[in-house]
Parts: sequence; structure tokens; C-alpha cells
Amino acid sequence: MTSLLINCWFGLASLPFLLYRLLSSAVAAVLTLLLMAVARERRQVTLTNLRLCFPEVSPWKRLAWCAAHMYFYLRTFLDRGWLWQGHANAVRDRVRLVNPEALQVLSSGQNIIFLAPHFLGLDAAWSRLCLEVDMVTMYSNQKNPVLNDLILKGRSQLGKPLLLSRQQGIRPLIAAMKQGRPLYYLPDMDFGERDSVFVDFFGNKAATVTAVARLAKMMKAQVVPVLTRYRQGRYEVTIGDPLPNFPLDDETASTQAMNHHIERWVRDNITQYLWLHKRFKTRPPGESRIY
Repeated sequence: MTSLLINCWFGLASLPFLLYRLLSSAVAAVLTLLLMAVARERRQVTLTNLRLCFPEVSPWKRLAWCAAHMYFYLRTFLDRGWLWQGHANAVRDRVRLVNPEALQVLSSGQNIIFLAPHFLGLDAAWSRLCLEVDMVTMYSNQKNPVLNDLILKGRSQLGKPLLLSRQQGIRPLIAAMKQGRPLYYLPDMDFGERDSVFVDFFGNKAATVTAVARLAKMMKAQVVPVLTRYRQGRYEVTIGDPLPNFPLDDETASTQAMNHHIERWVRDNITQYLWLHKRFKTRPPGESRIY
């Protein structure tokens, strides 16, 4: 069944672009209505995250954001069908680097950490940047081996990237950075208390990994944000200025500063941030569960 669904998914993505856009948008809209009706847990997680982060917003507006978020989630998920087929021309056409001149930061002689918060188009940014530079990143193994292999193969189609599992630890990642590979790092998921600190995210304590602060200090690296926005079937990737005065002397303070930057970027693109993730699952000692 998994293989059949994957074949249908990739078959849809192989259609001429205008037809693909029309059909995939329709599929995403129908599935959004279905999920809003029957996927109670995912809907509640999204609404809970939005309520915690935007308490000043009316419940009806948060519900509209929830529906829009699910649509964008499904729409960008379907787009991985063409992103992962390895057609460089299609990726160049459909994923635009807004400011390609910002890649001059790669010639600075310093190590680079591309900071990629969980906007829904982050795979589009990865694929597009792989056409410009050979990067290293870390991934989490999926429970489904077919899906796990698909993701690894899809993300390795363009350029010569290096993908390391979290189980491999940090040593091969450091070795890759020393060889000149920029690190593409996703900093804002809840991986539990290990290697994390509790810092604010929209006024709520969130377990946040300190890896960005530690690696930036250890490798004397510039931390460069990569922000992605989906617009009408295509993606815009913006490379920001390196974070100023980062890292700070204290890992916790650095991680808090990073979260404040992410908050600012999220406010500019609320519905395309990954609210389906249980960002506040891990609680500080003595605090009750949220989900």
C-alpha cells in the first residue's frame, strides 16, 4: 500500500506543471476539509500551539489559521514529489533564490550554519541550495523503512550533500564542517530534555536544543538564516544576514536569542510554520502536560 501511494504521488508530480498545480491544489483542499473534520488530535495540537503563542487572537481567527496551515502542509508535502525526483531545471524554475548574492557569505572563509526554522517549504530550500553548494545536515530516522529510504534518496538527488542520522552523533558533522561543508540545521523541534534548555518561545517554555550555540562557538561559525515561503505553486527562499553578536558567552542566552529571532520570522509567515508539531511536549519539572 505504501509503494502504491508513493507511485501515485510521484505520478501526480510528473504531470505538466499547470495541470499539476491545479490537481494538487484540489487534492490538498479536499484533504484539508477531511483532516479538519476527522483528524481531531492533529487539529487540537495545532490549535493549542496557536492559542499558546497568540493568546490575543480570537478563536475564530486561530481556527482559520489552523485550516490554512493544514492546507499549506499538505500542499508542500505533495510538492516533494517533484522536489525529490532530481530534476534540477524544475527545482530552479519553481524554487527562487530571492537574494542569490547573499551566498557570497560562503566565500568569507568562516564555517557557515544555515539556520532553517520549520517553515513548511524547508525541503524546497534544501533542494535549491544543494544546486549551489554541497551541504551537510542531520535527520531523524522514520519508523516506516520505505518512507525513510524515500526521504534519504529524495534529499540526496541534487548536488553531493551529506546526510547524517542523529544516531551517528556530532563527530562526523564536525568533520564535514571542517572540510568546508555548510551545515543546514533545523533548530526548533522538541527532542526532549537531552542537550536542550528551557527557553521562551512566544512566552512559553520550550525545550530547545543548544546545538546551534555550541557549534557556532566551537567552529567559529556564522549563523545564517534560511527562510522559505510558498506562493502559488512556487517557493521563495530568502537568505538572511548572519545573526549579529552570535553566539553569546552563555549557551542558554544564545539559545533564547535564537528563539526570539525565530519568533520574528514566524510572525511574518504564521500559517506556514510547523504548528502540527508538539513543540511544548517536554515540560519543565513540576509543570503539567499540555497535549
